[in-house]
Amino acid sequence: MRIPDSLSTRFLAALQRVRPIRRRTLKDKMLVYESFLPGRTYAIEVGYVRIVSTDASGRYSTRSLLGRGALLGDLPFGVTTFQNAESALANGKAIVLEVDRASIERASRNDQDLRQGLLETYGLQLHFLDRRLQWQLTSPLRRRVAMVLTDLMCFEGQPCNHGVGYVVDVRLTHEELSELVGASRPNVSAIMKTLRDQGVLSYRRTYVCVKDLGALGRIAAPDVMHVKGLRDLSSR
Repeated sequence: MRIPDSLSTRFLAALQRVRPIRRRTLKDKMLVYESFLPGRTYAIEVGYVRIVSTDASGRYSTRSLLGRGALLGDLPFGVTTFQNAESALANGKAIVLEVDRASIERASRNDQDLRQGLLETYGLQLHFLDRRLQWQLTSPLRRRVAMVLTDLMCFEGQPCNHGVGYVVDVRLTHEELSELVGASRPNVSAIMKTLRDQGVLSYRRTYVCVKDLGALGRIAAPDVMHVKGLRDLSSR
């Protein structure tokens, strides 16, 4: 999920006034944290972070993808999400702020920008979790694939230099996309091939381009074009 730039910029500026604070620059697949650590809150300043679970063999499975401004770890004021039981690692280069949870709680009592930023960020993240649970339980696979691709486009779609369309700049393998969708890789790959044959997508091992945003939006949901990031891309 992506936090709107207007909110993430304001919230991160307020969060950086909290002390103590640690800024960590991470390379691709470096751990933000391996397991839940009481008292430690993390905010994404640059890039993307994957929330993952680990099976008995130590293999990671992607559960969610968070962008700039999102919070993870031990969230202030006792807010609990499924992320608390999982690990987090950088998806590409990322910069993450590590802050003491109790310090955020104290600072928010006197910092209206920080307090408001927490409320708005929590609201968006909980809405995302609720939305994802609903579509995983009720939506057919084709629609789920389109919804995940739409969410990824709303991070930062750039004109594709491989042809007509916009490139999904969040790099995910078909296996990782399948984990986000909640389906097997062969089934998701078959859906991707069909979308490519229909002219909606173009992809290779190293990239995915959305060639027809309108068609992707109509598959995902009737109201998907109301999402700000996708609407902005369509107006370019």
